Amino acid sequence: MTEVPKAQPLHAIELAQFIIAAYPDKGITPMKLQKLAYYAKSWTLVAHHPFIQADFEKWTYGPVNASIYNAYKKHGADVIPLGRKPAGISPEQGQILTFILDNYVDYSAFTLSAMTHNEAPWLEAEESAVISDAAIFTYYSNQPFAKNFLKLQNAAQQPFHVLKSNSWHSFTLDMDKEEAETFATYPTAEDYQHQSQKAKHDFQNLLREIDELL
Repeated sequence: MTEVPKAQPLHAIELAQFIIAAYPDKGITPMKLQKLAYYAKSWTLVAHHPFIQADFEKWTYGPVNASIYNAYKKHGADVIPLGRKPAGISPEQGQILTFILDNYVDYSAFTLSAMTHNEAPWLEAEESAVISDAAIFTYYSNQPFAKNFLKLQNAAQQPFHVLKSNSWHSFTLDMDKEEAETFATYPTAEDYQHQSQKAKHDFQNLLREIDELL
């Protein structure tokens, strides 16, 4: 990831269009779109590159941007059809957004919603109130994943700090603290992606073997 220069602001609908176009095979429903957009804004704030101009309110199922809601609510719980990629996103903006979203996009809408429900910005906001940038920055900048944004330049060669999601906690549940921490950091983001894909492949093979035995 390279340093992100000052760029034109990215508005809510442009962000939504980017997410839908960038992940055509990830089952992006309106609910999932909202949570991905929220995390994109949150981590760009932490990275000190606040180019996303979109407010998120505290709704029952997590943070919601009203413009995105009104634009895509007609799809209900269905996957949103692939649309055009917005023209106004710079390569640098696209790069940082992809870096962030790659860590969330494989989760279901309900898993992402549950994640926001366990985090202070949503928990502490008043019902239907805008979740403030200050609350977002204060909380997420103190999470381990924030260390990935300390040096955006040459980030591909920097140690990668894993997003400590519900699945990470489940994976390390039976480990002691020292052992669990060995799975919290990888030499690079590429190494983490490689190991993650290998683990998924091995798990799928195991499920096939079990199915064949039954």
